[in-house]
Amino acid sequence: MSKIEKINFIQKEFQKIQNLFLGQKYEKVIEKTLVLVKKDPYQVPFYNYIGLSYRQLGQLDKAEMIFKKGLKLFQNNLSILCNLGALYRLKNQYKDAEFYFQRALDLKNDDFNTICNYANLKRDLNKNSEAINLYEKAHKINDKNETLLLNLAGAYQIDGNFESSKKILRELHNNFPNNTKADYMYSSIHVYEPDDPHRKNMLRKLDNLNLSNQDKSNIYFAIAKSYSDIKNYHKSAEFFIKANNTQYSLFANYNFRDEEKVFETLRTNFENTNFSIENNISQPELIFILGMPRSGTTLTHQIISSHSKIYGAGEVPILNNFFLRHILQENFFDKFFENNFDNSFVNEIRQNLLENFRQYSNKIILDKSPLNFRWIGFINILFPNSKIIHCKRNLRDIALSVYKNVFDGGSLPWSYNQENLIQYIKRYKQLMIFWHNKLPNQIYDCNYENLVSDKLNETKKIIKFLNLDWEENCADHTKNITGIKTVSIAQARKPIYRSSVNLSDNYKESLNFLSKIDE
Repeated sequence: MSKIEKINFIQKEFQKIQNLFLGQKYEKVIEKTLVLVKKDPYQVPFYNYIGLSYRQLGQLDKAEMIFKKGLKLFQNNLSILCNLGALYRLKNQYKDAEFYFQRALDLKNDDFNTICNYANLKRDLNKNSEAINLYEKAHKINDKNETLLLNLAGAYQIDGNFESSKKILRELHNNFPNNTKADYMYSSIHVYEPDDPHRKNMLRKLDNLNLSNQDKSNIYFAIAKSYSDIKNYHKSAEFFIKANNTQYSLFANYNFRDEEKVFETLRTNFENTNFSIENNISQPELIFILGMPRSGTTLTHQIISSHSKIYGAGEVPILNNFFLRHILQENFFDKFFENNFDNSFVNEIRQNLLENFRQYSNKIILDKSPLNFRWIGFINILFPNSKIIHCKRNLRDIALSVYKNVFDGGSLPWSYNQENLIQYIKRYKQLMIFWHNKLPNQIYDCNYENLVSDKLNETKKIIKFLNLDWEENCADHTKNITGIKTVSIAQARKPIYRSSVNLSDNYKESLNFLSKIDE
């Protein structure tokens, strides 16, 4: 084959690989491209497509191996360096991610893709002001990138800068008028009036556009919120039902039985466990705020992270990522419980998890991932010097608030189905009773209704439970500059308000499933 023939062949094959990747046929991309790499190992795109395909399939270690193989051949290739950084971010190896992003920017400090990915990393680490600086830098390079505009608007929201967020969302609307994610984001920080033009615009989109189910879901949730703002609860409920039914349809392969297995596995394996229940009077290394989503975890996080010794890391994925991968694996619990937890397997888990938490800060790390309530048994064993704060709230108010919101990243599919939501809350209640019985006086119950009615006294009780000295900063959480990355993004910036207490009473006639939830 002549040189020209070889070039033509590679170009044709590369086009086929591109089409396969865009068609999400990742196994075919890997199969076909591995053959081509053997024929010609000096084509950078081959390594990127193989690595990205492994990443899409969740085979992260294989993706890492391929990217590093490509990097040995092309030490200063921006795309491979950026892809490696993004991969390590996905693996929660934040220091490694930062290393490769920095290497890429040292080569080209205005590389748009690297800057955007580096900003995403800073956002993960709750270093939102640094993320904003990077997003703004990327915005100056390219102000017409749809994903960047969404991320920049989101970063401004996390920072509580809602006017700047609205400005970017208006840019999005002008450049990408059919982007319904922007409509949903706008609705989360906008207070609607009876004849609000944004609601009218969204209703027109429903009538005039051929929308995907995801786009319909975004619009339905936003319209429902707009009616909730003006206290038209019947109309609001009508659109919340449409929103949740449409969103749930996106999870074609979801099975609620998988959630039940997690609860059953935990109860079965910890039933006969003898926990350490000594009251530790030293300052904690880690603090976990947990409970049902929408139970007041964000408000509690903002109050506690106002303390000078605490770093509010927000919702940290570390425990969920680890335990959801491992607890259903054969022999995991046998190895974990061996020698009453005094074994190399447990010590290795503890060390790796602590190293991941330490990537955030050298202060006391505050993790407010609500669903960590499932891992309380592991937390007690792995981090005996930690503190656990359980946020409690009227369960019907929780159910309503969960049902009113869409959660990022395809998480919480059970929340979009009324029966699944009822059953999940039931299992949460049972598991928390179980943990309280196994760990008496080790879990602090922070009652949302008490917190909003007597914030100062409740906050002082929490700080005392944490074995920390009182600081006046904790008295006013609205001055806390810690980023808020949850659906509570607007509420948690406000002074304490009580209007959300018993809000579910307004919906009991329109959302009948709420009456099936027992307190």
